[in-house]
Amino acid sequence: MKVWFIRHGESQTNRDNMWTGWFDAALTEKGEQDALKARKALSNLSFDKIYSSDLSRAKRTAEIAIPQCVYETSELLREFNVGSLAGKPGSVITPEEKAQALKQGFAKYGGETKEEFRKRICDFLSVLEKSNYQNIAVFTHAGFMRGLLDVVLDTYISRGNIRCDNCAIGVFEYKNSEWVLHSWLNADNSDVVEIDAF
Repeated sequence: MKVWFIRHGESQTNRDNMWTGWFDAALTEKGEQDALKARKALSNLSFDKIYSSDLSRAKRTAEIAIPQCVYETSELLREFNVGSLAGKPGSVITPEEKAQALKQGFAKYGGETKEEFRKRICDFLSVLEKSNYQNIAVFTHAGFMRGLLDVVLDTYISRGNIRCDNCAIGVFEYKNSEWVLHSWLNADNSDVVEIDAF
């Protein structure tokens, strides 16, 4: 099984440097252009199943990136729940508080603990593991994708050390009852490539 995890295009809160979490921010015009770049990158692929977070920015990205697609939504694919920070400026907490929250979770703000978030990611992986699909596309969020890396690599990677642009694509394989990172693509404006099936 190969799974293509795709971050949504730029949202209004991304553009305005605000906390988003479960706040249902829409894509910007640039976000729709990001999704068109994802369409080009995914154009050589066909998928047996498509999933999306139930938040608008992920669903809209799926609809643009894979035209006329039919997808199943799941709350399991939502962004890290940042609680009361959602919709507020990024500067509402200090850089030190932000680093601590990203590492330990947002319970202090009424959001998810790191353990709750990790369990949600693992619950979604369990859904995939029980399926018979071979090629799957999943439209989700940066926090989910970075958390997924932590789960698969069984470590915590500082968020400053993982570049996850809008519409970044992380490809993971599930074989021999184990998840493996296959590849990670951040496509710059001048650097959109088509991905071949492997």
